[in-house]
Formats: sequence, structure tokens, C-alpha cells
Amino acid sequence: MKGYQEDDPFAFVPVAAEAEAGRDHLREMALAFIVEFRRMGWGDARILALFRNPFYRGPHAVYAARGEAYLRALMEG
Repeated sequence: MKGYQEDDPFAFVPVAAEAEAGRDHLREMALAFIVEFRRMGWGDARILALFRNPFYRGPHAVYAARGEAYLRALMEG
């Protein structure tokens, strides 16, 4: 394994992105997680467990902001 090099073109570089006005980004993010995990064969109970777990920061951010009822409604609709 090679060591860190400052000029490595493949180094991960975090970038902040501005949210677009008028879009529900939490909803879009939640739907993306739901769709992706369903494609992997996960059921709703397992997906909800993922959203409840603070280790998974993206899904948990939606859970903390909108709650379980919101997520259940997205999964049903």
C-alpha cells in the first residue's frame, strides 16, 4: 500500500454543495436509500433499522429530521 501523497489525483476530496431552493433534499435522499437497498433485496424492516442506526449518518439524518412514520409512508408510496 502506498503512502499518502498530496498531489495524488485519486485522493478523496470532500466538497460541500449548496442545496437548490424549492427541493426536498431529505425526501430525495431517503428515496435513494430505500430504492438502493430494496434492489439489494432488503425488506422494509431491515431498511428501517438502517435509518434508525446513528452509525449510518445519511439515512439517520432523515430519520432524525422526519421520523419513522415519514419513512414508512415513503416505503408504502
